[in-house]
Amino acid sequence: MGECQSCGVKITKEGHYLCYDCWKEDKGKSSKPKKKVNLEDLITSTIVTQILEEKQNLKISSRKLNSIFNELGWIAKPPYDMGGWQVTRRGRKVGGIDIPPPSGGSPYVKWQKKIATNRALIHAVRDMLGSSAEEPLERPSENESVAHNAPNRSKTIKTRDGHYVASRGEALIDNFLYGARIAHAYEQELYLGEEAKPMIPDFTALTPKGNVYIEFWGMEGKPAYDKRKEIKKRLYSEYGLELVEVYPKHLDYIDAYLNKIFAKYGVRTAF
Repeated sequence: MGECQSCGVKITKEGHYLCYDCWKEDKGKSSKPKKKVNLEDLITSTIVTQILEEKQNLKISSRKLNSIFNELGWIAKPPYDMGGWQVTRRGRKVGGIDIPPPSGGSPYVKWQKKIATNRALIHAVRDMLGSSAEEPLERPSENESVAHNAPNRSKTIKTRDGHYVASRGEALIDNFLYGARIAHAYEQELYLGEEAKPMIPDFTALTPKGNVYIEFWGMEGKPAYDKRKEIKKRLYSEYGLELVEVYPKHLDYIDAYLNKIFAKYGVRTAF
């Protein structure tokens, strides 16, 4: 028993080295010829920053770029406090490759050159530099907009960390994340795949094992809401994102409920 060699999730069956999801994904790919990646063609984050500056006029340090890769859920910190970075399952889909640590060093990630033109990455860099208004991505069509949250929601409830949210359920979730010292964002746009499909999770939480997205489903039974819910759940599944679902029934014991879930992602809380 141990951790999945692909995504880091805990494995409970002895003798297995992949979790069920990664095993299923690996099995599905085994019948297809794998395209060989030439390691000499891969580029470091430093080279990515140079390309972004040359092609997009975006000047950013490699350290900040790695923090964006982490925020996007493409890389995560390795276990056992060994330092460096390792690619996540999502990161592999956009061209990330784990590079073994040199003698006495830390592991790191190299990228296929296509990463420098990834629209989700470019948008995230523009956001960090405060220049996203210069070249915004195309807004979603009316049909795609259902992957966003309800428009014009009134956000009047102030949480412990200063966020203003729209419901008691969201406030309880935000307060748990703040109290557990889990870095998180509220209603931060997420751009999926190379085509950068936009979606707005209720919460994005950064954990030692990658990003976790939290949705509070508090208005079930309303047709427009249920439609948004099903589309968002399909996108989470399609892009292999870690989704935590919270329903009104969980609110009376929300700390215990979320504590148990986040323990699986390497988060230690005092609860």
